[in-house]
Amino acid sequence: MDASVFVQLEFWMLVVSSVVIPAAIYVVMVTRRAISRLTVFAFGMLLIGLSGLDFLLLRHLMTVAGNSASLLDDAVFKSEFSAALYVLPLISGAVGTNLISHVLVRHLEEAEKRHDRERKAAQQQD
Repeated sequence: MDASVFVQLEFWMLVVSSVVIPAAIYVVMVTRRAISRLTVFAFGMLLIGLSGLDFLLLRHLMTVAGNSASLLDDAVFKSEFSAALYVLPLISGAVGTNLISHVLVRHLEEAEKRHDRERKAAQQQD
């Protein structure tokens, strides 16, 4: 077993899935002038999936940190600081849920307007 969790692939997967990919999604969404609903929905689903992956990786790293010889691992993953690490997947999941909700609300608003127009047009024909 390695001397530290910080050199393992799982730790770097956690960094990428907690920080790098969500930041890239944010940059893409902010810098694009136009973005489709499907893209926003996909980004939301991706963020929710990443939050689940982050949770699993954190649980795994807590177990591995307990078995490693490094005290720094214990200080990060086996202390109160580890509770703060769970904020990252919570934020990703919440933002992803908000994106999906935004797409659904917009779709429903437009569907209601379309229904009202069609109903009004049908009444005018009668």
